[in-house]
Amino acid sequence: MTIIKLIDKSALVAEMENKINKIDLNSIEDWRYRLQREHDIEVMKNIISIINTFEVKEVDLEKEIKDYIHALPHAKTGVPNGWRLSWHEDKVIEIAKHFYELGLKAQKGD
Repeated sequence: MTIIKLIDKSALVAEMENKINKIDLNSIEDWRYRLQREHDIEVMKNIISIINTFEVKEVDLEKEIKDYIHALPHAKTGVPNGWRLSWHEDKVIEIAKHFYELGLKAQKGD
């Protein structure tokens, strides 16, 4: 079984920035703890910088599904477009979109 896990890049960066903004260095009296928190902030900023180098690609799901369907070999019956005649293309797209969205919901915890 293949499970695809997606992370919303902007949500991840926003959450890290939120954590950084919650650190109040001025309220930390112990210099060792303050130094550690300053280090934590720098590490999180470096991670955000790395995340921002990741390329985000948009995919035309409907086009990808159609391309996949039309690339399938003919059924063994020899009938051109074989099984495609028994499945309406719109229904195949609807099913694929359903499971794509289900995967996104599962990732978000819905």
